[in-house]
Amino acid sequence: MCNGKHVLGVSGSLRAASLNTVFLRAMSLLCPVGITFEIYDSLDKIPLFNVDDESKPKPAVDHWRNALSRADLILIASPEYAHGVTGVIKNALDWIVSSGELLDKPLSLPNLSVRAHLAHSQLSEILSVMGAVLTEECCPRSTLDAPYTLPDATEFALIENAQICSRLNELWRKIELVITNTKKL
Repeated sequence: MCNGKHVLGVSGSLRAASLNTVFLRAMSLLCPVGITFEIYDSLDKIPLFNVDDESKPKPAVDHWRNALSRADLILIASPEYAHGVTGVIKNALDWIVSSGELLDKPLSLPNLSVRAHLAHSQLSEILSVMGAVLTEECCPRSTLDAPYTLPDATEFALIENAQICSRLNELWRKIELVITNTKKL
């Protein structure tokens, strides 16, 4: 990895208007100088996980693994569906259980919904088992008084909202600090 800082954003939803994806696009617009922010947009290309196929070449899986390997920190924004982790994010994670791309990788896992509790806990557990380092300071939880998204908002509406913009910039400050401290090790 070069001296620059690279963050990979991953939305656990394939919906174009997903609040999680909108959040990541807002983060992209506010990305500080010195950090490269990439939103991974190919989870839908990853085939269904089958352990029998793990050793067979899969270009979409290789692309996913390479994107994770390049990142200094991974920012995952994922919704809760039916009190659980979305199938798309679980499938993508299943492909990397044994390959190690998340081992000792700093991770930001904000909970963007005031109603979602079960999936966030499940996803935290899955990522911890995989060896990711969940950085608590980079895992904020939305509240009714301190949201990170707004219903039906665009990324532009989020950054035009002074309170939300301030929270997003604060998250970037914490992410940058985590990466800087991790690179010193």
